[in-house]
Amino acid sequence: MKLAMPVWDDCISTVLDFSDCLLVIDSESGVINNRSMVGFAGATMVEKVARLRGLDIQVLLCGAVSRPMERMIMASGIEVIPFLRGRVDDVLNAYFSGRLFGPGFMLPGCRRGPGFGKGMGRRRHGYGRSGWNNNRKEWNI
Repeated sequence: MKLAMPVWDDCISTVLDFSDCLLVIDSESGVINNRSMVGFAGATMVEKVARLRGLDIQVLLCGAVSRPMERMIMASGIEVIPFLRGRVDDVLNAYFSGRLFGPGFMLPGCRRGPGFGKGMGRRRHGYGRSGWNNNRKEWNI
């Protein structure tokens, strides 16, 4: 599986739309086989989405993301897990161990994952009474 995250220093970039660098992780069964950095600077939204598709990214872990960009990425068949924060290795470990929606990985004011109820993300994405199923790595709609 290939996943990616926009990075700044050793942390997830706060806003995907303005990120300059993308970390691409190639993993198998939770074991990281390869890491590479890809430049994102100066690319338009369309170019960034095309780059993600060209890299065969399956999952994008990111901080805040604009609605248009998120929709474009999702329409490309890439799973987007937004509103994350933290150090790269901590977020990767939490993702592979199923603890991504635990304390400390969500941007302030954002709620996702088990127990996701009334709040910001619900109206934004129109999921109604849905929520993130961490076991199946997909949204319950």
